[in-house]
Amino acid sequence: MKTRYILLAVFASTTTLFASLVDWYDNAKPPGISLPTAYALADTALDSATNQFHCVRATITTEFSGGAEWYFTFCTTNLPPTYKYVGVRFDGKVHVDDELYGGVLR
Repeated sequence: MKTRYILLAVFASTTTLFASLVDWYDNAKPPGISLPTAYALADTALDSATNQFHCVRATITTEFSGGAEWYFTFCTTNLPPTYKYVGVRFDGKVHVDDELYGGVLR
């Protein structure tokens, strides 16, 4: 019984420590660039590949560029599906990658 409480306490403190280290985006403030504008930049960055890919996810994150950005995931309809990841920073800079490694774009 004590072991269960000790494990619960260790898990709770580890979770709290991790959450304090993550840079969360404040959802109360509007993004520095609108979603339609960011999507247009992401679409332009994919260039001719937009005929093969469609957007399956859009979110705001602070995980990849050190600041807040719109983060888009594009996917093909072919099997097996192929993905492209597009980040649009709030200053308008765009980066595209084919692979996602452990939550960090290369």
